[in-house]
Amino acid sequence: MQLEIFEAALFGTEAEVMERALAWLQRDIPFDGLLWATGAPRAWEDVHVVGRPPEMARDYRAIAPLDPVCGRAESAPERAHAVTVAELCAPDSPALAFWQGYRGHQLMIYSKPDGSGQVSAWLSLMRADGARFSAREQQAMGHAAQAVLTAQQVWRAKAARARAAQPAPATPLTGRELAVAHAYADGRPVKEVARLMGVSTSTVQCHLARIYRKLGVHSKIALRKVLQDRRSRPRCG
Repeated sequence: MQLEIFEAALFGTEAEVMERALAWLQRDIPFDGLLWATGAPRAWEDVHVVGRPPEMARDYRAIAPLDPVCGRAESAPERAHAVTVAELCAPDSPALAFWQGYRGHQLMIYSKPDGSGQVSAWLSLMRADGARFSAREQQAMGHAAQAVLTAQQVWRAKAARARAAQPAPATPLTGRELAVAHAYADGRPVKEVARLMGVSTSTVQCHLARIYRKLGVHSKIALRKVLQDRRSRPRCG
């Protein structure tokens, strides 16, 4: 299972990572609900819910800053904690009402820090009945959750690199810039382009700097290719 989840992290989607994680956890630990939160502690960017109504994700964000369950996970990360909600949460507290309202009477939680040491993800397994999570199940949770949350960090790092590698959307050239670009790409020197356009050479150079920046090119050859590609595209309409 560990190999499968890391293969999903490296080559698959986040949904595939979660699917394999859920299969691994369900194989080793009986539970009927899962809450998976990622992002900055107590201000989670993403909250995923399994086995409970989807509204649980929204409602959890409202009580997260005061949730002692999350506090327990943060105080001792990379360790599985078995928790009886009624014993950990204060009577009449929003956290107790939240967990009991979503039938999370028994919880097993595990958190993982990022490279800076700050908790950036945690898992909570839930049971609606009163059966506590055993020591054996805590051991299984510690092994599986460590790999699951590490795989998720790998997938998120991969996704961030992919986003960073995407070129920025091209900014359209103005009419004057387009004229300068074509004249220069056709092989004319800057002085001749300036004479044709009736402007100074410094103005042409300023136009070219903006053109290169907008089109993401760094040479006349690259500029010529971009303009040729644009000319060869079929027009719609």
